[in-house]
Amino acid sequence: MRIVDEVVDVWRPVKARAVSDHVFHLSDEPAPQDEQWAFGPGDEVVVERRANGDAEVLVAVARALDMDERSNQWLRKAG
Repeated sequence: MRIVDEVVDVWRPVKARAVSDHVFHLSDEPAPQDEQWAFGPGDEVVVERRANGDAEVLVAVARALDMDERSNQWLRKAG
């Protein structure tokens, strides 16, 4: 999860469950009081794989609801 309003890029791992290959439902756990997350607890987000040092991680890049209807249907059927 990207933490917004930071001088440098700051990321936090969060719990989520797969809805499809490209859409995940974020946990309902709230952000710590001193953090503002890019997406809210319980949001469905579109993810993509990104390199993180020697590892590859899934990164939330958009809310699934922000996708147009055809894209959203495609993403849900991808699983």
